Amino acid sequence: MKTRRFSGLSTLTLVITCAAAMAAVPACGGGDTDPPAPTGPGVGGSGGSGGSGGEGGAGGAGGEGGDSTPHTPEHVWTECQASDQAWVRRAIVAVSGRKPWGQAEVNAYTDAITAIRKADLEAAGKFGELGGALPPYGDDLVNARKIVARALMREDAFRQRWSDFFMDTLRVNRIETKSLQQCYGAPPAAAYDNGNLAAWVRDNDATTKNPPSPGFTMNQLLSSSLELDDLSPVYRANLFAMMSQPYSGANVGELEMERARRQNFGAIFERAYLHRDRVCLTCHNSEFSVTYSDDPALNRAWPVPGLFEVALYGNSAGVHPEEEQETKGTDEMRALSMLRYWGVADGGGSAPYGWNGNACGSFRAPTEDDPLGVDTYFGSIRSTPEAPNKGRRASVWDLERALKRGVDRLAAHGLVRLPGGELADPDEAFAYMVAQNIVDVVWAEVMGTRLTIANYFPRTEVQRDVLMGLTEKFVASHFSLRELLTDILAHPAFNLKAPEEGCGNGAYEVPRVFDPWTIADKDIGRRGNSPADGVFAISSRPLRRSLHRAMEWPSYSEYPQDNAEESLQLAIGFALKDAEPGFRGLDFQGRLSWEATYGACKPLGGNDFIAKIVSRAQATTGATVGDAVIALKDRLLGEPWVEPVAEKPQIEALVKTTLADTNLAGLDAKLRSFCGVLVAAPQFMLGGVVPPDATDVPKLTPPEISYEGTCGYVTLIAGQIGAPYTITCGPNTITAKKQ
Repeated sequence: MKTRRFSGLSTLTLVITCAAAMAAVPACGGGDTDPPAPTGPGVGGSGGSGGSGGEGGAGGAGGEGGDSTPHTPEHVWTECQASDQAWVRRAIVAVSGRKPWGQAEVNAYTDAITAIRKADLEAAGKFGELGGALPPYGDDLVNARKIVARALMREDAFRQRWSDFFMDTLRVNRIETKSLQQCYGAPPAAAYDNGNLAAWVRDNDATTKNPPSPGFTMNQLLSSSLELDDLSPVYRANLFAMMSQPYSGANVGELEMERARRQNFGAIFERAYLHRDRVCLTCHNSEFSVTYSDDPALNRAWPVPGLFEVALYGNSAGVHPEEEQETKGTDEMRALSMLRYWGVADGGGSAPYGWNGNACGSFRAPTEDDPLGVDTYFGSIRSTPEAPNKGRRASVWDLERALKRGVDRLAAHGLVRLPGGELADPDEAFAYMVAQNIVDVVWAEVMGTRLTIANYFPRTEVQRDVLMGLTEKFVASHFSLRELLTDILAHPAFNLKAPEEGCGNGAYEVPRVFDPWTIADKDIGRRGNSPADGVFAISSRPLRRSLHRAMEWPSYSEYPQDNAEESLQLAIGFALKDAEPGFRGLDFQGRLSWEATYGACKPLGGNDFIAKIVSRAQATTGATVGDAVIALKDRLLGEPWVEPVAEKPQIEALVKTTLADTNLAGLDAKLRSFCGVLVAAPQFMLGGVVPPDATDVPKLTPPEISYEGTCGYVTLIAGQIGAPYTITCGPNTITAKKQ
């Protein structure tokens, strides 16, 4: 079980003492330590395990121990919202995957939010009524924060951060024989285009051959899709790219090799697209679960309504009549043989969408029945009286078309649910499950924990409601990542006050959206979640990339070319291949590898951030060692101060001089020693927690990180997105007026 108590991490004392303990932080989003769950009757035909009790407001009722007494706090947990500055710091990490450049940037974004909010309230005649305060929590992000979020989404860091993420989510192999390096390459810093390529793929069938960028590759399409703000072209095209690099085996017959390849592609497909495992369906599906109970306080199964497995497999458990196996294939093969390699991806054919066939593969439409004798049954890809051979000649071409149809129909009218929980269109069901999986993994990337557990379903009502609400809006937006992120940034769980700030009368008054297992606690008052449950280990790729950005070091290789780099990436949790899917949070070996690489903060580039601090200190009259220390702390931890009682003596012992010392000899070495402590500190490695609000900008902050520059950037983006505000930047002041 994850540790549920957390104290503020505001001084170097805790940085040093907690550093060793970080090796014990478990990977977030786990589902392997569930206490024994009650069994119960099947979920009703509507596909949802109904009931409204047990999760509301307080974060749960009842427990495996049999006591179903709910815990109800005396206030609404959504009142526990942190400041605008805390939101800014969290949003920068969530959206751009980097640390704030410094207090100057944070101040400017915070003041921009205050100014735009004031303009909205004045325009509505409510400024005097609310006194400039934040309006009550709602489903949407207030305009002020939305503009700042949009500004962050225009950064190159945003594009690289989410390119990394979706390549990992789609299980893009980066090493060995299945490497997709030629097709995916490295995420480009600058946008490939303005979204034209992705729009063309979105609007055309895969057989069309005249794209605006002939011979394009997946990294170009991914960049274009992020610019267009539609993920569906990437998810459709990746179905082909995934199959372009199969694994090979020795001393294996052709039919056995074909079966093994389908199983391999199927395992990737089920995890990257469906978030289902057919082995689990006999116990957990959208119609029935062994952890369901009619009593909402005891219920542990909260699926999104709809019989999705029936729509895809013809049966909630994914099984077909036994007598069909001899003539149509096993249940497993029927569910994944649209990923047929033989006669489709094994040579010849044409390049989907007119892309680079040499880099990303060429494919044929099968002209003969399945060599394994399988009659595929997956959603709309199945034999019918009108098309009796459709299932026997199923291929990735059919799968891509089904996903395209489903995405388009969901955007047009949403998921159509019929009486009894049946779904009107199997293509809609397929696309909705893909969308639901995207929502789940993006939420987990931002918040640290998934909304589903190891059985692929939500365990609490609040998890189900958040997952369904975000998915419904996501499909309506035609798979818009920006809209999804904006909705997540608006959720009250995103910007909770730190535990030491206090809110309400108890520590565990957040609904069980982070940790669903707390319902088993014998203490009724501890059955909810606390803000500490929202603290998590930052994923390894953004963690490493944020360090390189903060220190102004060159980027590392996306595709390791030597054993040392590959060993480091594997040790710290990078996803590199099917058998190495990556993990979150550094274990003991990961910490050793991280510290061996970065513990000395050796300059990996020419004029890195520490070199800039040293140069600026030497050029500033009266600059002290403490000024340099604070500038580095501000950049890496967001703390532009040194705590005088406990922290200051430890830093002075580390750098072997007083912080008031104006003798800057050896300052570079002193700062690099201090840097090694900071980059291994919990404050650097954890998300979901931010330092206390501050305003003072360190004396040695480089001039390119300025309040005025950030304000100018917000003004530029506001104009580009047509926000109706006139924003004026002054020396440490920002004003806004609604047009």
